Amino acid sequence: MRLNGVEDTRAFGRFLGEKMEPYDVLALIGDLGTGKTTFVKALAEGMGLSSDVTSATFTIVNIYQGELPLYHFDVYRLKDDMEFFEMGGEDLMDDGAVCAIEWADRIEASLPEDYLALYFKRIDETTRSVRIEGFGARGKELEREVMRYENSRL
Repeated sequence: MRLNGVEDTRAFGRFLGEKMEPYDVLALIGDLGTGKTTFVKALAEGMGLSSDVTSATFTIVNIYQGELPLYHFDVYRLKDDMEFFEMGGEDLMDDGAVCAIEWADRIEASLPEDYLALYFKRIDETTRSVRIEGFGARGKELEREVMRYENSRL
């Protein structure tokens, strides 16, 4: 999927936010500046959360309460899966909230069976591409939703 600017990223995030259910996990993978945090801010909007979403780089996880809570992880500073486990990350993923995990490739062994991976890549200053891959039944269901969204934009 091609995202032509910040507004495309926001629209995509809001769309996916409206589709979220308890225990959904989004694995966000991509270099710095590829739009992962912008996407999570819009995801929260789509979920009906009014909190001001900020980067979780220094706190590892920010929790946004709502009818359906959002746990926003940024695991960039973690060394490995063991450190994620020790900080209670796996327990948080089993808490019934939606989990959006930036740099999820660093804790791949800790991801559940069902999740949606979003691979963000910079094309130029404003354009990004996002490759989507669903794992497990729910991940595949979300992947199909994203394909429908992408087809509706064409």
